[in-house]
Amino acid sequence: MIDYEKLRETVATGLSKYLGCPVVRSNQNESPPDYPYLSYTVTALIKENKGTYGVYVDENGAQTERKPFVQTWSVTALSNNNAESVALAVKAHEWLDYVGRVYLSDNDVIVQSVGGITNRDNFLTTEYEYRNGFDVTFWLMNEVKNTSEEVIETADLKQIDYE
Repeated sequence: MIDYEKLRETVATGLSKYLGCPVVRSNQNESPPDYPYLSYTVTALIKENKGTYGVYVDENGAQTERKPFVQTWSVTALSNNNAESVALAVKAHEWLDYVGRVYLSDNDVIVQSVGGITNRDNFLTTEYEYRNGFDVTFWLMNEVKNTSEEVIETADLKQIDYE
């Protein structure tokens, strides 16, 4: 099973340390932090990555079955200053695309792709909330313990003559 909480914590912690501002999940019941900050939404929790489950044996002989999946996040830099929002979005993009690769790899996180930065401004009642953001796709490997006891030891295959 994919450890979603570990992925979320790893990415949010690494981004926050690099950016020097809070990184929070969007659409929460709590009040947002003071500007500037980065928010993220998991827009696709699990999308098939055109693979199939395969059997993997670890060094102890235990078997697991794995299949690749991807997960997409929408990342948005928020501020009451447009230049600050743009700079924060660019810095977050750089970290996910290149700068944070060693930290992410050390924590078993693989960034498959980082999209382009787009404007996501929001007009509040009397002023703008400046937003700039992008999507990032993570490559994940789902592991499932095979609990099936049924194993086909041999199969009798008959040759078919097509002539």
